[in-house]
Amino acid sequence: MDKIEQNRESLRAIQQVFQSAVENNSIGDMRTHIDPNFSFVSFTDKSFENFDDFEKQWNITRAEMIGNGKFTTELNPEPTVFIGDIAVCKGNASNHMTDKQGKSYEYSSNWTVIFKQNDGIWKVLRAHNSLDPFANPMLKSRVKSLIIKSCAVAFILGGIACSLATYLLTR
Repeated sequence: MDKIEQNRESLRAIQQVFQSAVENNSIGDMRTHIDPNFSFVSFTDKSFENFDDFEKQWNITRAEMIGNGKFTTELNPEPTVFIGDIAVCKGNASNHMTDKQGKSYEYSSNWTVIFKQNDGIWKVLRAHNSLDPFANPMLKSRVKSLIIKSCAVAFILGGIACSLATYLLTR
């Protein structure tokens, strides 16, 4: 096996750790694969300058959105570009989430991860995840729910207004 293929295998192993950490809600399992200069930009456009802050927010978001539900991701990488001790990886992810209310969502996202190799070991230096805001199934579900609730309130208020107007006009 040549050096490039060995590097690809090392990166694939880290991919498997990440996918398992997401599924098992144990993102801390990634800590040994994180460079000390790590930073991450999430699909919410929130930037994290270290892994501790990222992990803290991960746990908060996971509890708020998923609770006892489930979240899995399958990374679908494109060919990695190696530039010396840097590896640029990108691709998309197939995600499945069951939220704490039991609602199920399937969606894709795009990601980029830059690895830095130190002493023959690849570590995540920078990462970015993005999600199409207009195709976001959680957002669509929330908007749909708000529209239905708004229509129901408008219907009830309209009925009350009509009843009141009828009462006042027929008195």
